[in-house]
Amino acid sequence: MKKIILSAALLLCGSAFAQQDTSYNKVSIDLGLGACNVLSPRFTPGLGASFIDPLSVRLGARKMVNKVVGFAWVLGYDNISSKSNSPKFTTHNLSSTIQGYVNLGNLYQFSDISPKFGMMLHAGAGLSALLGHDLYNKSQRDVAISFVAGLMPQYRLSKNLSLNVDFAMNFNLAQSRSFDLASYSQSPGFGKYFGYATVGVSYYGVGKNKDKNPADWTPNGYSTKKELEALRAKLAATEAKLVDTDNDGVANFLDAEPNTPAGSLVNSKGQAIVDMDGDGIVDSEDFCPTVKGTTEFKGCPMAFAQETKTVVLNEVAGTELTGDIKTKVAAVSKDVNFDTKSVAVKGAFKKELDALAKLLNENTSLVVALHGHCDNVGEDILNNQLSEDRAKSVKDYLVSKGISASRISTKGFGITQPKLSNDTEKGRAANRRVELIVKMK
Repeated sequence: MKKIILSAALLLCGSAFAQQDTSYNKVSIDLGLGACNVLSPRFTPGLGASFIDPLSVRLGARKMVNKVVGFAWVLGYDNISSKSNSPKFTTHNLSSTIQGYVNLGNLYQFSDISPKFGMMLHAGAGLSALLGHDLYNKSQRDVAISFVAGLMPQYRLSKNLSLNVDFAMNFNLAQSRSFDLASYSQSPGFGKYFGYATVGVSYYGVGKNKDKNPADWTPNGYSTKKELEALRAKLAATEAKLVDTDNDGVANFLDAEPNTPAGSLVNSKGQAIVDMDGDGIVDSEDFCPTVKGTTEFKGCPMAFAQETKTVVLNEVAGTELTGDIKTKVAAVSKDVNFDTKSVAVKGAFKKELDALAKLLNENTSLVVALHGHCDNVGEDILNNQLSEDRAKSVKDYLVSKGISASRISTKGFGITQPKLSNDTEKGRAANRRVELIVKMK
């Protein structure tokens, strides 16, 4: 018994410093009605009743410090009186105790078995007053120190109500009179005790957090079996991502080249650091990896860069558009994007090109320059040709819609003019394009 009380006290003290959590309701009112039974000593030897008429009532105001431990002030009333065919006596046992509570349901994760079944262990101490009439119909009274310990199974009925059954033992210290109040001992001990059982309810609709879930029915942060399985699955997926097949120090999900040869020197993207043209710029960052170039022109030779700039400036001859025609052209002259290594005009862009063709047919003084571009995947010589072929593919489509070929010029720029960074798939997709430049001749 002492071990139970000590354990409950230690739990309460240890939890007093726990971080306050207002995400659930900690307050409840516990009410129980039942019967009691005197166990030792039964009654005054030779005069004690053969039959008794017991009644027990318990009313408690409880507060949980956290989801596992709490405390309560419990008022008790036990009526121990004889039946009609027994010697007459009436004893009223009034008690007031402070008790610690341990939520075994949360402590041992009962929610994994049934979310509506719980269990409380409680123990505490207080004072009892015994009042009544003994077997001789003489008014008597006594005072005792009470120690209580019990087990209270719970079943949740609704958000704010649960059914409980409380089985408890009440031990009285310093009780001078017997429970029938007839006999008296000048050296009272710890030997007078009775048990009681009540059926009642716990009501949680009180306190400032009354609209939140009660602490009795809020799991203590432990994962359920399903949650653990989900966590294991996530962990397995994470471990799979962290696999480094080529052992280059870059996990596969970040590795742009997951199969580089053993011992290869790689960059932060897992790409082998190679400089085929020997210009001091690694191929992954070299816009012209097969031709020596300079850092200023991103690995391309100065002559090639200058030629490109000249072409861009002189490619589109004519007058800049103004006014209403400029607005109309802008609405139908957006970039045409292509799939990797493809020159086919995708259906998603044909509607826009049809609108441009209609506008060109209505305004014969307009001319179009088509500039083809590529991402940085593949060899420069191939990309240069691919960008030119993409521009010609768009030209062929416009010609098929009745536009004179003499009004359309084409030029391929390879990888030299990226619209976005080639470091991402989104950027590479944006760079696989044909730009439409419309002017007035």
